[in-house]
Amino acid sequence: MTDTETMLGTAVRTARTLTDAGIPFALAGGWAFYARGGPPSEHDVDVYVKPVDVAATVSALEGAGMQPAPSPDRDDWIAKLTDGPVSVDVIYRPGRRAVDEQLLARADRLRLGPGSAPVIAATDLLIDKLMVLDHDRLDFTAMLRIARELRHQIDWRRVRAETSGSPYAQAFLGLVDDLGISDGEPEADRRAAATDHLIATLRRALAEDPRTAELGVRISVYRDTIVLNGEVSSLDQRTLIEEVVGETVPASKLHNGIRICVLDTPADTEELG
Repeated sequence: MTDTETMLGTAVRTARTLTDAGIPFALAGGWAFYARGGPPSEHDVDVYVKPVDVAATVSALEGAGMQPAPSPDRDDWIAKLTDGPVSVDVIYRPGRRAVDEQLLARADRLRLGPGSAPVIAATDLLIDKLMVLDHDRLDFTAMLRIARELRHQIDWRRVRAETSGSPYAQAFLGLVDDLGISDGEPEADRRAAATDHLIATLRRALAEDPRTAELGVRISVYRDTIVLNGEVSSLDQRTLIEEVVGETVPASKLHNGIRICVLDTPADTEELG
């Protein structure tokens, strides 16, 4: 099995390559789940692009050193490459729909390793997982995990509307209803869960970013404002922490209450009696 660091490196390299090439895209699949707060992916790196951009996407990734790979027999939905031991799937028709500007516009730019990438909406992530279900693929394990961990990010009404033609999707939605995963929490619980997710995302960003690697900052949320507290040894550290938070959750209100604590060296040696 390929290690997490190698796979994350491929995901980051793919995102940077397509960003530099000016190709609209969104991270999908297991690494989209990871960027939204799930565990590291153990699967391929999936990216969504519009059908018109497939050739340019493959060319850009080959220019970054990736190699073309055989696609499935029915290859009207995917192009495959490899980056060393990691498979990169360029998907342009997930489920039963083509990637379009509206789907890409719903993506959020989220933290991904030392950088960031557009990541498909949690609602779209679940819809596309549901729409590939058929009598040969009825394992709900991965989708239950997505539904549980991202339930507060999912628009359940849109999921129901856009999967209404699939009896397999309806069976899954009945299951998550019975388990109390979908639409069952009071509003106060939803807000609390969303706040917990935001704080966990920021903690991970500060810990992973090489500019900070900061584990001692206290993060809280008061109404709609992110509040930072703690102590650092320099103004530069304080500023970098603020920058990482701003990049992780752009356009959020922020109060930086981190103090600068400089440890003075004693001028005189204390005499021990």
